Amino acid sequence: MSAIYVYGDSLLKATTPDDDFRYHFRWQELLAGRETALSAVVNRAKMGATVQKGEALVRHDLQRGIDAKLALVGYGGNDSDFDWTAIAANPEDTHLPRTPLPQFLQTLESITQSLLAQQVQPVLMTLPPIDAERYLDFICRSGRSRENIVYWLGDVQRIYHYQEMYSAAITRCAWQHHLPLIDVRSAFLPERDLPDMIAADGIHLTMAGYERLFELLSAGVQSI
Repeated sequence: MSAIYVYGDSLLKATTPDDDFRYHFRWQELLAGRETALSAVVNRAKMGATVQKGEALVRHDLQRGIDAKLALVGYGGNDSDFDWTAIAANPEDTHLPRTPLPQFLQTLESITQSLLAQQVQPVLMTLPPIDAERYLDFICRSGRSRENIVYWLGDVQRIYHYQEMYSAAITRCAWQHHLPLIDVRSAFLPERDLPDMIAADGIHLTMAGYERLFELLSAGVQSI
């Protein structure tokens, strides 16, 4: 029986911070007992992964040979992030996201085409929303200058806006290449309890948020 391969970052490992911001992977708990297509999964998600690391991992797996019908591809969160230490030290400078948007799109397209060439159907997903204020608190907790970071940002919500741009780019990639898309973001945004679904660090989810995420992914994969 072929498996579903999962490529992405810490979101797809259901990573949650505890009260001391130590991280724990909870995806096995979320999959346990779920009678869905996601129960047969090979999770290749890596904490901190960008789309470039994802491309290298996908190519490595394809060279070795994988028995997979589908591959869920979920990058963009780390790609849209910045080097906050550099920004705090030099707020007058120009700073780019870890993966500039054109490079992100090009690499994401390359991943999908590599999978299709090996008869593996790529499935894309949009990004769940983040909380910019919580994330700013988190990145400043280790001593980075909040004043300098806010000066560079101009508006704290620019953190959210950049992440939203990358999510929108994923949607465009899916439309342009006629790929299945699980629109996680559109499902999360209307939620009345959305603040309770976002973890204290502002970028990961709580267990309630991951329950919703995995519910969406499971239903999306089964519909393909």
